Amino acid sequence: MNKFICIIIILVGFACNSETTSNSSIVSESDVKPLTFLDSISDVIISNPNNSYNYYRRALFFYRDGEYDQALADIERAINLDDSVAEYFYLEGNIYYDDNVFENAFNSYQAAVDLDNEHIEAILKLSSIELALENYQLALDMVNKALKVDPNYAEAYYIKGFIYLNGGDTLKSISSFRTAVEVNPDHYNSYIMLGKLYASENHEYANDYYDNAIRIRPNSIEALYNKGLYLQSVEQYEEAYLLYDKIIELDSSSYFAYYNRGYIMLISDSSYSGAIKEFEKSLKFYPYYIEAFYNIGLCYENQGDYEKAKEYYKKSLEINPQYDLAAYGLSRLLE
Repeated sequence: MNKFICIIIILVGFACNSETTSNSSIVSESDVKPLTFLDSISDVIISNPNNSYNYYRRALFFYRDGEYDQALADIERAINLDDSVAEYFYLEGNIYYDDNVFENAFNSYQAAVDLDNEHIEAILKLSSIELALENYQLALDMVNKALKVDPNYAEAYYIKGFIYLNGGDTLKSISSFRTAVEVNPDHYNSYIMLGKLYASENHEYANDYYDNAIRIRPNSIEALYNKGLYLQSVEQYEEAYLLYDKIIELDSSSYFAYYNRGYIMLISDSSYSGAIKEFEKSLKFYPYYIEAFYNIGLCYENQGDYEKAKEYYKKSLEINPQYDLAAYGLSRLLE
């Protein structure tokens, strides 16, 4: 179940960036206006309670606002009035999907596809659920069905990349993510995945793919951090440090950026006092950061302050008694 939710979260970019190819004339989410819309559409529903489309429109409003129960109630009213509209079932699927009720989501997406076998978004949602269930061939079949509808649909190649990756075929995974950025040079999520795959091998291509992700979203903490980690792994510490600086400018509570600045000070400069300050900043925003406690202890140990070092090794072990590095550090000082 945890793996299921993990993959669903990874694929959330697909839901957010979905390209629309459906020929349906149903209003899109972007057409729903949040200011006076709710009152006006409710008045319309009162005056004409048998119009399914208006319930659909109000369901969209509630869905966008995260009010899943109310959204579900309205979309079910719409379906009860007219069960021939694929987009109604697709919205119902999205409500269940975002509310983590995946079995119901699957059934709703399937109903949408039964009504419109070219509903590419619903087909790909079915594929993502099959992927999460580790039904890789079924997931691949769904993706290929979507690509028959639109051979240039980047999200389909993106999901295909995950299918191959989870199935253990890294080369085909890379090929699919590359195809996604070929058909859509602004497909952010595929650049991120390509960056991660090449970074895992310390390959210089990682830098280029992360640069493209940053080109698309210059203030993406995800892209900046991933690039920083890659540069750090290949010992380009100054460049990595600058990226962590930018992350902190964007979000001063980014504990992982403080931590990595401290790590660079510790590893590259042996600047123990400066590193301690960075690790302490990290702990301010994430008080259970075991590695930060451990590294503070390591800094104090290198400075010869063994009592302080023991104190911080013990703090690490209070959080996780099985944390071996802290246990080894403490045993060194107790010998």
